[in-house]
Amino acid sequence: MIKFFRKIRQRLLTENKFSKYLLYALGEIILVVIGILIALQINNWKEEHKEIQLEKQRYQNLITDLKKDKVSINKMIGELIQKQDLHYDLYEISQNAKTPDNLKDLTSVNSAPELHLVTGKNQLTDLASFKNLQIRKDINDYITHENSAMEDLSKLENIIKTRVRDYFHSINVVEIESVFVPNRNYNKVIRPSFDFNLLSQHFKETEFKGLLITLKLNTGMAIISLNSLKDINETLQNDLKNKL
Repeated sequence: MIKFFRKIRQRLLTENKFSKYLLYALGEIILVVIGILIALQINNWKEEHKEIQLEKQRYQNLITDLKKDKVSINKMIGELIQKQDLHYDLYEISQNAKTPDNLKDLTSVNSAPELHLVTGKNQLTDLASFKNLQIRKDINDYITHENSAMEDLSKLENIIKTRVRDYFHSINVVEIESVFVPNRNYNKVIRPSFDFNLLSQHFKETEFKGLLITLKLNTGMAIISLNSLKDINETLQNDLKNKL
């Protein structure tokens, strides 16, 4: 092809047809420019296609994180509902002064909730890399709700680890034998038993009632926050799937 254009150029110069040569040269320049523009367009298309695929991969990674979060959220909601039942059982027992069917169940009032979420940790630093502004906003909203839920759980955890445990320690309600009986080097998790008779002597006290109410309210608040986070999680997952 290059040889073909070269021959035409030489022939025009030989025949001294300068005006035609200028038109030819102009046409050749236009062809070169068009070729360059086409090459640039193809390169831009490839880069755009690559970026689209990268964005879809980001969506897929986020969906994976959200699925893990949803499993953790559902598990935690279930555990907190059990705690609500326990708080109500303690209330019923304290009002009726009856012995619970299973004293071991009472010990779980001492256990603090622990929720591990991954979306905020994995996506917050990469938030600016998402090209879709609406998706970026939705991710930011989700992380905001995630932080709010974690704050409510942290508050409940702090109440259990400080006020609840300190209270039971102050009234000597934990049976020391249940901690030391297994053996000296027993490394499994130990769930201390309660001296129910000693505990029952404090049922009518203001501190016990206040502690029970505080647990009830803060557990309920944590459940509400987690259910809200779960709804947003499902909505965001569906929106991301529609983008794939």
